[in-house]
Amino acid sequence: MKKLFIALILLALSPAYGQKWVDLGNAYWRVSPFNKIDGFSEKRTMNMFVGDAKAPIVLGEKNILIIGIEYQYTSITSKSIFFPDYRFSSSMLQLGLEHKWNERSKMLFMFVSRFNTDYQYIGYQSFQWGGLAFGTTSRSENFDWKYGLYYNGELFGPMVVPLFGFNWKINEKWRFKMVIPLNLELSYKPNNWLRTGARFDGINASYTYQTLPGDVTTNGYIDKADNNAWAFCEFHLGKNVWFHVKAGHSILRKYRYFSDGDKMNLKLGPINIGDNRNSDNPKAVPILFKNGWSFESRIIYRLPID
Repeated sequence: MKKLFIALILLALSPAYGQKWVDLGNAYWRVSPFNKIDGFSEKRTMNMFVGDAKAPIVLGEKNILIIGIEYQYTSITSKSIFFPDYRFSSSMLQLGLEHKWNERSKMLFMFVSRFNTDYQYIGYQSFQWGGLAFGTTSRSENFDWKYGLYYNGELFGPMVVPLFGFNWKINEKWRFKMVIPLNLELSYKPNNWLRTGARFDGINASYTYQTLPGDVTTNGYIDKADNNAWAFCEFHLGKNVWFHVKAGHSILRKYRYFSDGDKMNLKLGPINIGDNRNSDNPKAVPILFKNGWSFESRIIYRLPID
């Protein structure tokens, strides 16, 4: 029972909430090869390496403390000497508390600190502070409502994301879940060693970046909007280890560079409010590369809780 109680809190952080497991650790590699650049025959390749882990600390029958860490490294490269390479990273710390209101409802409160930089331009701007309030209410054994609010102080301005969705166990093999506007997933699990399906993920982030080291006039940031539609498969390798692979294509993907002074008033979910950066900033770099295919392989440490 203690194993079950400790694991339940992490389900609020995982897209697998409501299923009989929780992912305690991930390590994965994503590649998006040979993406076109506007107006040129040269192409760029993006590589991303990510590792994360989560751990709970039981404080009582109704409260559990959560500690999470993540490191992410991204490179955008080409074979041409005339096109610059872009390399940046993100280090994240999560501190959260989940409170169980009653048998049907609970709420997660999370503080998130990020250090997003290219390690050339490091200053107070590289630190970002945010938070999350995320609730779950069970309507039945097979259906949960999801709702909440996320905030982060991005380099382009404050970002506020209202969250709403559900987790629906259609039957023993099929499940449909979503948290709009972040993700949605339809999955099929025919047996205990295989899970497959389709998924959409939408990600927004920003990183301090210096285009020419030592030139203070080029200090700025990369604005990342990375949305992908995926097909995926997961295979049980033994014990608590799973291997996850997926392939997909980006949708309205944008990686852009802006100087420090270019801001928007507010980003409300996918909507930019008071954003004049493209028209008013002559230093704004065009989209670094166009939409393209992406592929990912992932090792998961997954704790069963049944």
